[in-house]
Amino acid sequence: MKKFFFIINANNAKAIHTFNQLKKVMDEEEISYRTFYTEYSGHATEIAKKITYINKDDIKAVIAVGGDGTIHEVLNGMQENQSIPLGFISGGSGNDIVRVLTKDVKGLKKQLLYLKRNRIVKTDSGNIQLVGRSNKIQSFISAIGIGLDGEVAKSTNEAAYKKYLHKLKLGSLAYVFTLFKVLKFYVPDSMEVKIDGQEYGFNKVWLVAVGNMPYYGGGMKICPSAKSNDGILDVCVVHDLSLFKLLLLFISVFWGGHVNVQGVSQYKGKEIEVVTRRSVAIHADGEYKGTTPVRIKVQPGTVSVKI
Repeated sequence: MKKFFFIINANNAKAIHTFNQLKKVMDEEEISYRTFYTEYSGHATEIAKKITYINKDDIKAVIAVGGDGTIHEVLNGMQENQSIPLGFISGGSGNDIVRVLTKDVKGLKKQLLYLKRNRIVKTDSGNIQLVGRSNKIQSFISAIGIGLDGEVAKSTNEAAYKKYLHKLKLGSLAYVFTLFKVLKFYVPDSMEVKIDGQEYGFNKVWLVAVGNMPYYGGGMKICPSAKSNDGILDVCVVHDLSLFKLLLLFISVFWGGHVNVQGVSQYKGKEIEVVTRRSVAIHADGEYKGTTPVRIKVQPGTVSVKI
């Protein structure tokens, strides 16, 4: 009999609490499952890679219990077994991936129905490679952030207050707090963005976002028209804005209103390369990955997702 394989972020109190409640119901319903708890950063990738290799024929779905970072790690562990469905039970601070693909299933009743129904769809993912420094290619499913938001993601994941906000169920505020902290020292710089062979140059760039989905950072609708199944990545470049105008822009990004502001340029493409004068931070699905230059490429219909 096939089983659900749960990978739970053990450093996330909300994720553990959510799964412990679900576990009781699954036992009552005699649902077959196995559990694995992460112990350190990157562990979910190692677990996913191992269980999908050893138990490939016994897996009904691999369910990530945590936030976008946990999903990102599990996704990368399943690169060689992408036919196995990937599912989610949200328990993080951002939950942007869950917001798009499963409409954030909350409550035991809905979570149980989610597990019982057999709906699988194919969605796109993307590849990210640090140019000239590594042959390793990693996957992302939501978005890439380069520049200010890459630095915010890096600092947020390192911040002690993120854990406290998690406990208060205010995890998404961690990104807001970190943004204002990073803005004290961040200086925009010039960047070159190549999209499907076409080169664009920008001055005073705050950030470049490459989206397979509209959201990141806990509900910020950075690429409003991005769709996870169209074989295209959306690109948003924020440039030539004063700090004051950037802060006004930040308010409107939660409903996508920033796209109408001068200094926000949007594009679509399948292959994107970003080169900067000085190295700037990069995040993928909210996880810090390194610094520019970087090459990004869409992978159409590569992920089987349980919805």
